[in-house]
Amino acid sequence: MSRTLSLDEARTTGAVVTIHRRTLGPDTGLLDGVVLATGVWTLVGSLADWAHADGYEVIRTEDVTKVRRLRRANQRFVERAAAGLGSWPLPRPDLAVDLTSVEDVVRSVARTSRLLAVHAEAESPGEYFPGAVGILTDEGLGLRFIDTAGRWEAAPRWFGLGEITRVSWGSRYLGAFDRFGDRPPFAPFVPSDG
Repeated sequence: MSRTLSLDEARTTGAVVTIHRRTLGPDTGLLDGVVLATGVWTLVGSLADWAHADGYEVIRTEDVTKVRRLRRANQRFVERAAAGLGSWPLPRPDLAVDLTSVEDVVRSVARTSRLLAVHAEAESPGEYFPGAVGILTDEGLGLRFIDTAGRWEAAPRWFGLGEITRVSWGSRYLGAFDRFGDRPPFAPFVPSDG
């Protein structure tokens, strides 16, 4: 029996999967988790170490090249381990994420999460840009970047919407910045309704 399935099959079965996105280059990592919703963009509940719920990822659906489910024995182990750690089934996000466009994804996430991370994997493979939304237009995102010492950069970093391949939020890593980083020296972004 093949372990390859479509994103929609992964969503309807609740299978733990590894998502491949080879079109973005060899340095683009695999994504492990559970597919929660699909559209132009795909919402994935992220799993760290096959047992810990670790936030959410929204990826461009067109970048997905393969979806592989775990072997049955591995699936059962992940479910037992995650349940024992209080994270199975994976919790759904506390917000409705509009998967129509990256602008809608960012706007949805910014309504409830001060920090998010954007990935521009075609231009910057392996890099992760955590921060807060400063400006969001139909052309781009001005991200107020927070560095690895928890300090905010003075000016926003600009990302064209077409550059963004993935948006992350709710992870333990981002939670550490939110809790222990410097207080932001700017007013919070208030998203419009589009």
